[in-house]
Amino acid sequence: MGMAQHGTVEAFFEAAPADSGACLSEWLAAQSQEVWAHVIRGLERQGGTPEARALEWMVGRRELDRSNAVRLFWSLFNAEVWMGTREDERLAAVMTRLVERFEAGFYTVQALEVTRAEAFCFRHRLRRVVRRARFEGWDEGGALFVIPNAFVRPMPGLPVGEAPGLHPSRSLTGEARRAAEGLGAGLMVAGRGVMAARRREALRGWCKLRVLQGAALAGLVVAGAGSWAFLNHDMRMMLAMVGY
Repeated sequence: MGMAQHGTVEAFFEAAPADSGACLSEWLAAQSQEVWAHVIRGLERQGGTPEARALEWMVGRRELDRSNAVRLFWSLFNAEVWMGTREDERLAAVMTRLVERFEAGFYTVQALEVTRAEAFCFRHRLRRVVRRARFEGWDEGGALFVIPNAFVRPMPGLPVGEAPGLHPSRSLTGEARRAAEGLGAGLMVAGRGVMAARRREALRGWCKLRVLQGAALAGLVVAGAGSWAFLNHDMRMMLAMVGY
């Protein structure tokens, strides 16, 4: 599969025009990777909408930060398509292409972080999907590809700012520019909401893990104390029998 990037937004949307997706992509072309991170989060689970076509456009961009490639994968991710239990040729091709390009080093920049909270949510989501599928008899050999370990782990880097600066579009003007700016701003707000939800989910998960670890440790302490008491009692009985 070729590794060429999309030189222009028009080249990508020529075959399948989508006004809002094309406008959003034109606007994003002038924005920083921090802005892309928020928009990627904001478009999560919006597959099938014209705006989500901007995510597919990002797959072909070399400037995509590797941390954003991870976020992009999970925004595009559809468990049934990945498992091979539902057909969607376009989405399957996009997810596969993103993974292949990530593994091949197509995305060379690694400046932004993937937080521990994000990595926890990605990992937890994958575990839930796989656990449920195995219970239903799914064979892992049917998966489209192996999800890279990097997609479920934190990545070091600079934190994504809550309100990164925005730049005017290089090509949009008039009503199209205003519509794209409004759509982008709305998706950034949605993206911050998604990240806040991930932090809450991760906090609940870590608290649950600590509780389980604490319970297990307490059980070991109780079991150890019980064993010591039993041994002490047994030793006293033996000494009494021999006259000590």
